[in-house]
Amino acid sequence: MAQSEEFTTQVEGIDLTIAAETRRILVEWLGVDPATEQERIDRQALRLQQLTEDAAEQFEQANPPAPDATYQDAVRAKETAWRAAREMVLENELYPQVTPEIRQDWEQFEQWAEQEAEKDWEAARVAQDPDRWRTQNVRPNPTAVRVVERVWLDKPAWFRALAQALIAQRIEDNQPVPATSRDRLTEELTELIEDEMRRNPPEDPDLPF
Repeated sequence: MAQSEEFTTQVEGIDLTIAAETRRILVEWLGVDPATEQERIDRQALRLQQLTEDAAEQFEQANPPAPDATYQDAVRAKETAWRAAREMVLENELYPQVTPEIRQDWEQFEQWAEQEAEKDWEAARVAQDPDRWRTQNVRPNPTAVRVVERVWLDKPAWFRALAQALIAQRIEDNQPVPATSRDRLTEELTELIEDEMRRNPPEDPDLPF
């Protein structure tokens, strides 16, 4: 087997939690680009997988099953050892890569982004831009979320995201909103949202962004 094939096989066998957490920390916190640095993510995850396997083996050796243990007992003990080893490895090897400085920078960026979004939402509200919902340039509104859940629960995620923006806008502009899926206003707003989806179709309508 070629080395690349062996590596691929090893990566495919990585624990799903380890793979997901490695990707989350490296991409979201450390700025690793999966489009160009996927191998770096895979190698990090593989290293953590191997460390977890070693730690789990040590846990099992330190806590051998009782002589009268059943098969189910042995399986549970093995699962417990794996979870304990995985948690220890992630806590010691992965999470510390997110330093306090990185956290502080990220919190400052989030605060700045929130302030900028507030400025955009307020400017659009004051101008009463009738189309601001189309780009979701509307301040999120919990009431709008509840209305959409009651009226359009069966619609795909992208439709519901646009619907939430539209309902939030109508609340801001003191316009009526539908109470139920049978409300006469529901059909009118549904056509409006579906028209926007046809004009600017999402890559995946099941994703809300």
